[in-house]
Amino acid sequence: MTPVELLGDAVALVVDWDGTVADNTAARHGALRAALAPHGVAVPADRYRALAGLPVREVIAQLAADAALPAPPVEEVVARSRTALLAGPAPDPIPCTLALLHTAHRLGLPLAVASSASAALVHHGIHQLGLQALLPVSVTLDDVPQGKPAPDAYLEAARRLGAAPTRCLALDDAADGIAAALAAGMRTLTIRDGRLVPAGTPSPSGAHRAAQS
Repeated sequence: MTPVELLGDAVALVVDWDGTVADNTAARHGALRAALAPHGVAVPADRYRALAGLPVREVIAQLAADAALPAPPVEEVVARSRTALLAGPAPDPIPCTLALLHTAHRLGLPLAVASSASAALVHHGIHQLGLQALLPVSVTLDDVPQGKPAPDAYLEAARRLGAAPTRCLALDDAADGIAAALAAGMRTLTIRDGRLVPAGTPSPSGAHRAAQS
């Protein structure tokens, strides 16, 4: 399907950041692995990918639980990982997402990011890739009560764009992010083999929750 066909009748587009706009999964994995290594907590690649849509503090807690180890000093680990990422090179943008963003922008649709990452990392990444004009609105973990899979970030992004969540199209690469977007009542795409494909339509309960927000 073309980007225009994927957008369909959406009046706004809301996208995840990590692994969706920015091809940074390997960098985030490496930074967290290095930050957790002094505490003996391993970060297997397949397990990290399965947890990648969650806020980093929840990822750390899950990894420690997997290893039956006490929780490491979470804020120290988060700070070390964040410092490494902020000092690292700019990620590459994901081509299929970039094409959808440019098409939506050309058609006049408002755009936003809805991420479970920190504002510092998301804003830094947007500036690194020069996407400020395409993505002027960003909602991060710092802006909402709960991270994904709760729908808070997607609902807040829709609110800031002035669009009903049920009229928004969402794009997210991670299972927890897809669940969050569907719970917000949004038609949702994901990325598979470098292509954008439908991830699902919201359940009636998700659409009802969006209508009540």
